[in-house]
Amino acid sequence: MKSMTYEFKIVLLLALLFGIVGLDRFVVLYLFPVIIPELGLNNMQAGAVASVLAFTWAISTWVLGSLSDKYGRKRVLIYSSVFFSLMTWMTALAKSFTSMLVVRGLLGVGEGGVFSTSVAAIAMASRPEKKGMNLGIHQAFFPLLGIGLGPIIATQLNNYMPWEMVFVVVGIPGLILAFFIAKVMKEPNAPLEQNSPHENAGAFAALRYRNIWVATVAGCFFQTGLFVFSTFVALYLTKVVGLELDTVGIIISGWGFGGFIGMIAMPAISDRLGRKPIMVACAAVYSVLMLIFALYPLPPAAMFGLLFVAGIFGFGTAPIFLAIIPAETVPSRIVGSAVGIPTCVGEMLGGVVMPIVAGGLADQFGLQYPMIMVGMAFAVIAVVSIAFVETAPLALKAKGAPLATQA
Repeated sequence: MKSMTYEFKIVLLLALLFGIVGLDRFVVLYLFPVIIPELGLNNMQAGAVASVLAFTWAISTWVLGSLSDKYGRKRVLIYSSVFFSLMTWMTALAKSFTSMLVVRGLLGVGEGGVFSTSVAAIAMASRPEKKGMNLGIHQAFFPLLGIGLGPIIATQLNNYMPWEMVFVVVGIPGLILAFFIAKVMKEPNAPLEQNSPHENAGAFAALRYRNIWVATVAGCFFQTGLFVFSTFVALYLTKVVGLELDTVGIIISGWGFGGFIGMIAMPAISDRLGRKPIMVACAAVYSVLMLIFALYPLPPAAMFGLLFVAGIFGFGTAPIFLAIIPAETVPSRIVGSAVGIPTCVGEMLGGVVMPIVAGGLADQFGLQYPMIMVGMAFAVIAVVSIAFVETAPLALKAKGAPLATQA
């Protein structure tokens, strides 16, 4: 019988930690209108600064997630948290394109290890009937702190201190949370599951399951939409729409606040209606809303409202296909690698390559084109999601289907 008190503590700590990961990752993007002129960067170089973190995150989330399957979740989480917090501080010392690439790349090493390992830890600590909700809460803090409060925190702090000091301030919470994880988190006394004679464990074992492949394809387009938008939206709203940075921060926050709601609500709805139909519907709605944002100029208040609603649907897909479906598809002993694979490949293509491509398009044709890319990416997700094998226990029970994992 799992302890509800311990379950609550772990979900809360790791949700807060993942929120700080989002904050430390995205703050640099919200300060681009200040940092780019000072460092003398162009749009393609700005895209590269975002991409290098995605590249190292991609590798570490698979590698460190797989290592946590073998050596334990707690150690990986503590070391990763301390490291990414120190690299956030080091961002304040980056005074050139090259130094910014190095520091932000190292930051991604620590942050990637937090993601897959924390998902596996929550899946292990949760009661079966609460797993979907707990993973949704965990994922929801990423847009809440990283995208909802993040642009407000970054732009408002920048009014009172140099941009360098902003990174010093936001690097502190990760160290505090690492301390509490060390005090509270427990490792299981026995291995999660013994290997069966017919099934090998390892970093690639999860690739035996169809859902992992589908989630990987969806992940490529999700990360494209997420990181192209987050990289260029502040530049688009300041340079094309002509808004002040303070106003831009508030508008973007609507995206994050909506995402916080969506990442809790959509997994809960998918518990009843099924993972697949919610994935298809959410991706389709988000695609339409992002194309409206890109093609039809709106007043600031309307843009805030549109991004709020879009965030509910767009971010609502993330915990379903990046965490819940993999955790319900594979044996618990390889959840770390199962979560790491879609994130790794998605970050490589959508987070590394596409912001650079979008930056090139922005330099050649204008900053509106990256915004259009976001809507098109989620249209593809809506189609790809049809291929998922349903995993929601209640939905399968209603159909009389077995609850076994699907290879």
